[in-house]
Amino acid sequence: MILDDAKWVAERSRHVRIDVERLESVCKELDPSRLRLPDWRVPVVPKWRDERLVDFILLFNSINFCYWGEPKWTVTFRGESYDGAFGMMACLTRALEDEALPLLDGGFLVGLTPEFFAHIVRGNVAIPLEEDRLDILHEVGPVLVSEFGGRWHEVVRRAGNSAVRLVENLVTQFPRFDDQATFEGRRVAFYKRAQLAVGMIYQAFGGRGWGTFDDFGQLTVYADYKLPQMLRKLGILVYDEGLAAQVDNLTLLEAGSRPEVEIRAATVWAAELMRRALVRRAPA
Repeated sequence: MILDDAKWVAERSRHVRIDVERLESVCKELDPSRLRLPDWRVPVVPKWRDERLVDFILLFNSINFCYWGEPKWTVTFRGESYDGAFGMMACLTRALEDEALPLLDGGFLVGLTPEFFAHIVRGNVAIPLEEDRLDILHEVGPVLVSEFGGRWHEVVRRAGNSAVRLVENLVTQFPRFDDQATFEGRRVAFYKRAQLAVGMIYQAFGGRGWGTFDDFGQLTVYADYKLPQMLRKLGILVYDEGLAAQVDNLTLLEAGSRPEVEIRAATVWAAELMRRALVRRAPA
């Protein structure tokens, strides 16, 4: 469904174009045998390799979005400075390991106060959209308690080794994962954070144990804001003059606006075209 939606939008885009010739050229320069998935064995992620890591990944992805701000929000964790997603993971690991807070328990999230959440995500400045993130935790907490025994990993267990079903369950049970937009009257799905969460579980467990998903290959690229930056730099995504000026001048694109949806859809569809080009050279 996501690929169908992305292709449909890309074919109707006014502001974003995929340079297929350039895409093919870039793929020819890539060595598929050198492409590796991350395993998330990094200092900001706990070393657990059991259900607690599943809980951590899903908790993280529930509030993993939009770290833009001036000055940039940064976190000092065990002598190192982090920002963005790694900064958020550092905050959660600090709370879990250094302060022994029961963040993985849905019941704890239900009663989390603004002051205590501010303490958890403390950095050099207040984290952007702090109130929105707390609202999400207050939404997921009761669902975890009432439907899943208070823990995220039960959501994964009930998906029965299906990545697609797990994405669907996250989107259905936790509305903030329901990442869709409207384009020319049609609802188009991206499900960025839901897919990212499933992908991280698969990667962290090496496709085994909690990361066993028989249909993992059906997931798409995650339509985040870093990938289009790189695809544009490579010349694969081409913006029209007006959109290019907006982006280059750091003018905010409103979520759900036509240009923003076109960028996200083109990112997904271009990545799919790249996958097809690369798999011809490395089908295994």
